[in-house]
Amino acid sequence: MSFSGDAYLNEMGITSRLFPDEVTKLCNTASEPNNQPGPDGLADVDHFARFMRATKAPARDTQLAGAPVAKKGSDLFDKIGCATCHVRTLNTAAAGTKINGGTFTIPDALARKTFYPFGDFLLHDVGTGDGIGVAMQEHYGRNMYQIQWKNLSLDSFAKTQNKVRTAPLWGVRLRPQLMHDGQSVTLRDAILRHLGEAEEVTERFRKLKHNDQEALLEFLRSL
Repeated sequence: MSFSGDAYLNEMGITSRLFPDEVTKLCNTASEPNNQPGPDGLADVDHFARFMRATKAPARDTQLAGAPVAKKGSDLFDKIGCATCHVRTLNTAAAGTKINGGTFTIPDALARKTFYPFGDFLLHDVGTGDGIGVAMQEHYGRNMYQIQWKNLSLDSFAKTQNKVRTAPLWGVRLRPQLMHDGQSVTLRDAILRHLGEAEEVTERFRKLKHNDQEALLEFLRSL
């Protein structure tokens, strides 16, 4: 739900009850929030969120995942540090937890769920940024300077131009193009392009024996 509201605002410029403030008021003549509930009581952001919840992540190739070489690759994935950002397991918040400034409450159906995305969904500098900074208002709205957070600064947001969000690796074996720009067509090339915060991990991969590198790649092919 949070992603739905964020995407509507920052990708399409449509405000909702989750993100009711425009990034800019220039040339804005529409009432806020733009996205209002329909006859069924649901707004577009609700329908979009329901659609996303209905799209399951691709199942793992269990036969390949159970092979000794893939199991070895799984251990190496953790050992060299891939799992630092490509986190295996995440858990949803407890029922009743309020997010988006209290505009959405986690229901029982979504609470305390364990899932395995192999990604932390956070911004990291891995040396392949697109050079586009993330506007502070896109994250915190027009009241951003009222937020008492020690890391909230113009400088910290200027650095986002070199950062990309960690893509989850579930279903990676089904993707013909990899990395945020789609410029990598093999798993090996995608790994070797990781620099910046991931440079040490990439170097550890380079230093693995060829058979160990292949084992790690085989593990990724099971996801």
